[in-house]
Amino acid sequence: MSEMKISEAGTVQFPMVAHAAAIGWTPIAPEVAKQKRGGESGMLLRDELEAALAKFNPWMTADAIRQVMEKLEAIPPTIEGNRETLAWLRGERQWYDEAEKRHRPVQLIDFDRPGENVLQVTWEWRLKPPARKGNRADVMFVVNGVPVCIVEHKNPKDGGAIDRGVTQLKRYEKETPELIGAPQLFNVTHLIDYWYGVTWNANRRYMARWKREPEETYKFAVQAFFEPSEFLRTLRDWILFYVEDGETRKSVLREHQRIAIDKVVARCADSSKKRGLVWHTQGSGKTFTLLTAARLILEDKMRFSNATVILVVDRTELEGQLKGWVERLLGEMQQQAIPIERANSKEKIRDLLRADFRGLIISMIHKFEGIDKDASTRDNIYVFIDEAHRSVAKDLGTYLMAAVPQATIIGFTGTPIAKTAQGEGTFKIFGTDDDKGYLDKYSIRESIEDETTLPIRHTMAPSEMTVPADRLDKEFFDLAAADAITDIDELNRVLDRAVGLRTFLTADDRIDKVAAFVAQHFKERVLPLGYKAFLVGVNREACAKYKKALDKLLPAEWSEAVYTENPADIIERPLVAQVQLSEDRETNVRLLFKKPAEEPKILIVTDKLLTGYDAPVLYCMYLDKPMRDHVLLQAIARVNRPYVDANGVQKRVGLVVDFVGVLRELKKALQFDSSDVSGVIEDLDLMLKDFLSKIAQAKTVYLEVAGEGSADERLEKMIYGRFLDPEARKAFFEAYKEIEALWEILSPSPELRDHIATFKRLAQLYAAVRNAYADRVGYVADLAYKTRRLVEESVTQDGLGRLTKSVTFDVKTLESLRRESGPDEGKVFNLVRGLQKEMDDQPEQAPVLQPLKDRAERILKDLQDRTTTGLAAMDQIAALAKEKEEAVRSAKESGLSTQAFGAYWALKEDAALYEAGVSAKDLAQQLETALSRFPNAAVNPDEQRRLRAALYKPLLGLSQEGRARVVDLVIKQILADTEQ
Repeated sequence: MSEMKISEAGTVQFPMVAHAAAIGWTPIAPEVAKQKRGGESGMLLRDELEAALAKFNPWMTADAIRQVMEKLEAIPPTIEGNRETLAWLRGERQWYDEAEKRHRPVQLIDFDRPGENVLQVTWEWRLKPPARKGNRADVMFVVNGVPVCIVEHKNPKDGGAIDRGVTQLKRYEKETPELIGAPQLFNVTHLIDYWYGVTWNANRRYMARWKREPEETYKFAVQAFFEPSEFLRTLRDWILFYVEDGETRKSVLREHQRIAIDKVVARCADSSKKRGLVWHTQGSGKTFTLLTAARLILEDKMRFSNATVILVVDRTELEGQLKGWVERLLGEMQQQAIPIERANSKEKIRDLLRADFRGLIISMIHKFEGIDKDASTRDNIYVFIDEAHRSVAKDLGTYLMAAVPQATIIGFTGTPIAKTAQGEGTFKIFGTDDDKGYLDKYSIRESIEDETTLPIRHTMAPSEMTVPADRLDKEFFDLAAADAITDIDELNRVLDRAVGLRTFLTADDRIDKVAAFVAQHFKERVLPLGYKAFLVGVNREACAKYKKALDKLLPAEWSEAVYTENPADIIERPLVAQVQLSEDRETNVRLLFKKPAEEPKILIVTDKLLTGYDAPVLYCMYLDKPMRDHVLLQAIARVNRPYVDANGVQKRVGLVVDFVGVLRELKKALQFDSSDVSGVIEDLDLMLKDFLSKIAQAKTVYLEVAGEGSADERLEKMIYGRFLDPEARKAFFEAYKEIEALWEILSPSPELRDHIATFKRLAQLYAAVRNAYADRVGYVADLAYKTRRLVEESVTQDGLGRLTKSVTFDVKTLESLRRESGPDEGKVFNLVRGLQKEMDDQPEQAPVLQPLKDRAERILKDLQDRTTTGLAAMDQIAALAKEKEEAVRSAKESGLSTQAFGAYWALKEDAALYEAGVSAKDLAQQLETALSRFPNAAVNPDEQRRLRAALYKPLLGLSQEGRARVVDLVIKQILADTEQ
């Protein structure tokens, strides 16, 4: 059996096109697509778009169609322009109908009948804006002439393929934003994993793994994602634009959100069922799920008889969140003729119901207190209650339900229902129509598996600072056992009664000890990673004291205390009033904390920000406040948000340092079903055990290398022997990165003392292997923060010098290398890297050197495939080095431009030209003349077409296929200069 050859194009790219073709997408060759879009500077398939506009809008004149197309082409390649393109695709934009003298919606896509659309897929989509560097998309999906999804494929053998795909999309934003001006979706795949996200918000954090049962095959993933009706629905319903922290952002709903929304809409359409409970764990996008379900119901005026949706929140802070970062979504709903009202008073909600208001009402639960019974008896009122486990706990829920007795009421919660009387009550209220109590459930375990959220690890603070277990039991767990603690206010009332516990937690000497520990821990374990932290005090007095204590140990600007205001503080609690932030300063602090490079780095909190505040850069929580059940789960979930920094380093876990001891006894602290909270939070010691096991295995497998010669000679033999196979490199890279992630989280720690030398050698080996096979040297560029500092101290030690340098690609250097010891494979890689460096340093030489580099890379591939030996590869590289010197010398003597000479050098031994009696040098000179007539051929499609025509004339002696081959080669040489 022959070995299967794995490549990006052969294994991933072309099969994707074939799989898409099998479900209704029409493949079109790159040259055809380029022609349809008017050359490499165009993005729209004009003929297809023109036909779609005419088909779906028969009232439009030819002139109107032309104007609409021009308007679409003129949309700027920005996130706002991208949103405008989507609005056109969704039929949300209008044009003036001269015949009827009115504006009418313009339809570009028939979402209800997918077969009426022209669905096309093409590949090697190269975009070359005038006078700028171009870029190329691997695959592009196009609907009715408009690109809608861009796909980047990566070789399955390469490690970190998904991250590299995201990085590539970010590069498009900077270099050729036109390439992603219209496309709405972005896929990254390397056959094994299939990820999707959106353009204009390219971040690893926002990528989601596509998962569909029953198969986990590449073919099934492609066909499930691009199934026409489902894909068009993604464009129509599942892409959201919103404003967060003053910036426009974009998101696509994940599968768990789509499933829940469809269930909610179906339940609202089912007149026989009036209740439902949705549990989607903290950080899984519940707000977007709520609002999208509301939008779909309100948009479908016929199905839901022009309905009313009441969105109920139970805290001013949550209403403020809806009013702020989701304002864009609400604004778009209003543009689509969906009225929106905020019921800011009891009178307002009463008046809206009496007036038979149709649209979206946003209200807080307490606004329903005392409302009239049967305020509205319509059956097309749909009430969505956020944080339902606490919103309807008191009489407020009774008032609401009595006010709208025929309404369908859906409860949403971010935490599982507790095993308490109140929890059972929540099931009785919302779960009666579903066998297992939930209409839909997205558990913590599922969200971690999907990388929607991160696992949480905890560790206990030193025993001299923690609350004694018997005191915690007696003054908190026993005291709170009879109370239903569903929000921070209820928790605070319990703690107000725990006088002894509160005194212990706020004692001045203990505050100083905890602050000292926090300051040191933060500087050693959190700050080096580029992350931030919360310090949670038992009350506002504790927060103020912690701020004063930390200011003695850390720069004052590093921390801020954020808590609620009380007018009496200035008299009764002067320190609390002194530390209290103004409203404007608090708003600014909330925003700055989310930015990694800005200060503050530590927020000291007790009530505010423990729910509803999303800061992905938050990594560590110093917990010094007793908590349990929903409040505990919501609080620690602040650290579970995925985050990827500017260097592509991912946050792996969220960390909680427990000064109270509540996490010591999880069964008491979290009274939920064990299956619901499995994997929520585990002891940090488990990570230490994992690290010790993995590094012991890596030491045996990778570091204990036998053989003759010095240590550096043995190392080089292993690097260019064992790791010559890309699969072996990938396995090593993945194993190392797991160990490195654990090291970054655990260090510094006394338990790591005996493993520093081993880990350092492993990191050096990783960097050496990376550099040995890289195009460019960056010895510590790919190492994480703490590891980089560990390794940088000895970059040139341990015989790694030869692996961290580039050599000159010439005959003299090659002969010198032949005399040195070391494997020939390493010398070949270093020489080819030197050729790349020369092209980077002297881009004007690219047309001359590019053909040589192409051949050198083929030699490298044969070396890695073991179809040639290191010795034979050195001989082949030596021949290329001689040819290079001859080419550079001849180029100087020829008097030709590098472009014309590059074409000559590539064709000088072409057998077909020789047989046809065509001189390669004469052809190059004619090319030189033609280039003077068409100087912008590299960037201007029209000039390039005319240049091609000029080149065909001296090639009439060749066959048609031969002429096309030669002209393509010449044009490639011209483009090589502009791509550097």
